[in-house]
Amino acid sequence: MKIKAVKFNEKGFMTQPFAMGGEDGVEKFDAKVRYRSCLQNYLIDTGDEVILVDTGLPVEYPEMVVEENTQIYIGSRIVDYMTAFRALGYRPEQVTKILVTHK
Repeated sequence: MKIKAVKFNEKGFMTQPFAMGGEDGVEKFDAKVRYRSCLQNYLIDTGDEVILVDTGLPVEYPEMVVEENTQIYIGSRIVDYMTAFRALGYRPEQVTKILVTHK
């Protein structure tokens, strides 16, 4: 089995309160602390099936503007999703399943 990142964004982040807030509440964490994070999707090749975990964002999706109070930033787009997908050596018709993790 192979698991590959469909890398189309980079250099994203989430703030400590966003990442750790939970039941303790965001006020217990430092909003100036940022953790590396980025919107990535994955391709799983089992040998029998090619499964996509999520399918990126529409090409028309605007770049986010990072401001001082931005809690999560999906990263800057380095290529569109299909370019990143094809760079892994696959074609769309090879995909047998798509797993959508959220809407």
